[in-house]
Amino acid sequence: MKSILRWLVTQVLIFKAREYLKSHKTQVIAITGSIGKTSTKEAIYHILSQHYKTHHSPKGFNTELGVSLSILQEETSGFSSAKAWFEILHRVFKESKQHYQKIVLEMGADKPGDIKKLIKIAPPKIGVVTNVNPVHLEKGQFKDLDQIRQEKGLLISQMTENDIAILNFDDPLVKTMTTRARTLTYGTRPDAKMRASDIKTTNKNIQFKVVYKKESAEFTVPVLGGFQIYTLLPAIAVGVSTSLTLKECALTLKNFQLPNGRMNSIPGINKSTIIDSSYNASPTSMTRALELLNELKADRKIAALGTMNELGERTNDAHLAIGRQAAKSAQIFVAVGPEAATLKQGALEAGMPDNQIHTFFSSEEAGSFLKDFLKAGDLVLCKGSQNRVRMEKCVKMIMETPELASQLLCRQDKAWENI
Repeated sequence: MKSILRWLVTQVLIFKAREYLKSHKTQVIAITGSIGKTSTKEAIYHILSQHYKTHHSPKGFNTELGVSLSILQEETSGFSSAKAWFEILHRVFKESKQHYQKIVLEMGADKPGDIKKLIKIAPPKIGVVTNVNPVHLEKGQFKDLDQIRQEKGLLISQMTENDIAILNFDDPLVKTMTTRARTLTYGTRPDAKMRASDIKTTNKNIQFKVVYKKESAEFTVPVLGGFQIYTLLPAIAVGVSTSLTLKECALTLKNFQLPNGRMNSIPGINKSTIIDSSYNASPTSMTRALELLNELKADRKIAALGTMNELGERTNDAHLAIGRQAAKSAQIFVAVGPEAATLKQGALEAGMPDNQIHTFFSSEEAGSFLKDFLKAGDLVLCKGSQNRVRMEKCVKMIMETPELASQLLCRQDKAWENI
């Protein structure tokens, strides 16, 4: 009964979302990709909101229900509460919504057909494809990388010559995508129309140069890791697509901050430091996070990593590979979740001593261990998938100011407390 009610509520919200976009003629900027959608959305919003009346949801709303809620300026999904759903419907029908010139949306895909449904709700005038990676490969989802590529490519394949497609030309699978829209490609290679070079990273920021047509600009952005170039470049590309200059984008990004749980530095207990990447995890994002841990300086480095979900037949090999990489990037390895034993096996294979590896079933157990283990000068990376892992619970237990968890960590709403 509740599933039927949820479906009915979703259909009503889809209708109202389409109605809103049509009546207000709001320009839709849509982002899809296997990883990094929310961070990219935030960077795009950060640039556009300084120059245009722009809306976005700060949450990772990227399903039919989520996209509709974003358009209708709702900040909660209601989870499984019928009462909350009716409250949402009441606001949607009774309260007037603000008019925005532009709206920035995430479009996710767990299985074939998802993107098609989303672009029917909100046809994009600017479409961004960030990457194609091996995620959502469980039974009933995607069968392989090429099927993921085809699905993500639907975002731009339906666009017209009056639209703009923004593509990551450093990703070989994105590079094969076709569209009738005008294209603005970005990357670090010579064949990209917008190119980044001279990339330098510190413990506090990333610095780089961007060249587009006859213009160039220097950027300094307070985010961690060279891989963040793939969060920032598509945002800059959207900016110039809406008539902003590179220098205007550079000025705006000087105070950009990543969303909670996406590679944020947080003070830890006993004068330690936490890199909080607890929002989600995939093989690619895990690899990037461990590469960053390897680059940063610290007295002692600890990798606290949780299981990566929805990898299908790749599950075992992927966790072994991450375990091996963790052994090269950290002195201490804390493995968490259903695949903790596999992560440990990979670390052992790479030569990490058994007494430097600690396995736990839950993030709370890992947090209890780390509370007594961390000391001054430690740097701990916390990362894992959302379902069944929730590494933000570990972060909350070891952060210096847990009373600020609602401001600094992901998934701190009351509705998440019992999940």
